[in-house]
Amino acid sequence: MLALLRTGGAAQGRPAAHHPAVLDRMSEGTRHAVTDSLRRVAPDADVVRISVSEPHGLWLARAYDRAHMPVGLPLAVEEAVAHWVARDLPSLDWRHQHDVDLATGTVVPAGALAKAA
Repeated sequence: MLALLRTGGAAQGRPAAHHPAVLDRMSEGTRHAVTDSLRRVAPDADVVRISVSEPHGLWLARAYDRAHMPVGLPLAVEEAVAHWVARDLPSLDWRHQHDVDLATGTVVPAGALAKAA
């Protein structure tokens, strides 16, 4: 997994030195689809955490606001968003949780965005 890491540039006004290690970035099309869908049901969502529930392999996307508080989503939306992101970024190791910054499409290890804020 370390081979996938690369240093991220400045994002959301943070200097590059304080930005978490960026694993990848969603394509613009996927970022807009995910953001548009989430804005309809959870307008306060800023970050989405993608995970796979074992042993059933259920894909989930949990939304969080700027204060890192959970934002409720219908299960169907959680599953659809998780699949969109995972299909857009097949090279990531989805056995581990990842956070997606909806403003930039940046994907980082789970919790890294909260630590960098």
